[in-house]
Amino acid sequence: MAKAPSGVENLDFEHLGDQELREVMQRIKEALNARFTSRIGEFRELAREAGFLVTLTKIGEEKSGRTGRRAQADGAGDDRRRGVSAKYRNPDNPVETWAGRGRKPKWVEDRIAQGASLDDLLINRADAQQNGVEAGSV
Repeated sequence: MAKAPSGVENLDFEHLGDQELREVMQRIKEALNARFTSRIGEFRELAREAGFLVTLTKIGEEKSGRTGRRAQADGAGDDRRRGVSAKYRNPDNPVETWAGRGRKPKWVEDRIAQGASLDDLLINRADAQQNGVEAGSV
């Protein structure tokens, strides 16, 4: 890394006014932005030579032509992936629950192997609300 000019080390920021400090900060931001832009240009050129196309979007800016699931989820606010209430609870450990979707948890498989049925593990909603146990899936 390059050594800072001796003048920078001797700057007395305590005696600079607010406006002068803002101007120094602005000049620093501009210098860093110019360096970043230059380096990105070099990287894009190297990527192009290797057969790649590199695109960057500033944080907070969206491309207008975006399509697909992400664009729909971002814009519409209609997220299809919402939590599913649990249907089954482990009687030995009430924290362990299962919504009945996907692969059966080990505790469900163990209970079925012991001769229990899924109906035996069903959550009784009224009991769950009285006990204050949350019906989330694990």
